Amino acid sequence: MTSETITYQELAKRLDSVFLFNKAPELDPELYYEGLVNGSLWESDDETDENVKDIFQWYLISPNDADYLKGHTDELIFYSNVLDEYLWGITHIGASWDDVYLDFKD
Repeated sequence: MTSETITYQELAKRLDSVFLFNKAPELDPELYYEGLVNGSLWESDDETDENVKDIFQWYLISPNDADYLKGHTDELIFYSNVLDEYLWGITHIGASWDDVYLDFKD
C-alpha cells in the first residue's frame, strides 16, 4: 500500500458531501466515546494514557464518505445511533484546510 500527503482541502473535495454540524455532541452526548468507528482518540499509541484528542469541529458525512475515509485515512469517524448519521471529527483549529496535511493511503 502506498500513501501520499494531501491537504484537508483536497480530501474534502474527494468527498460527496461535508456539512458542518457542531451540535452533534449536544444531541448525542455518548457520541465521543461510544460512536468511534475509525481512528484513535488517544494522543499517543498508549491507550492507557488519559490524554485524548480534542475535536474542534464535527461534520456530517455520507455512509459512502465514511467508508472512503475509513479505507484511506486514520481520520476520526463516528457513527451516531441517535442521529443515524456518520460524522467526521476534526482535531485541528485555526488553520485553513489548504495548510493542514494528512497521509492518504492508496
